[in-house]
Amino acid sequence: MSNFKAGDTVRLKSGGPLMTVTVIQTDGDLWCEWFDKSDKPQAKSFSPHSVVEDDGGPVIG
Repeated sequence: MSNFKAGDTVRLKSGGPLMTVTVIQTDGDLWCEWFDKSDKPQAKSFSPHSVVEDDGGPVIG
């Protein structure tokens, strides 16, 4: 089980935009929401193994 909780801010380990965890799904995956470069809302499920907690660095993506 991951230590993430709803409201945490995360990024993919490979980089990308800052995302907010909104739901911890029953399978343990994280439902994340963010805004793309055009300020359109986006959402997708990610494995907790593919993200890291935000370190406060610059937004990339």
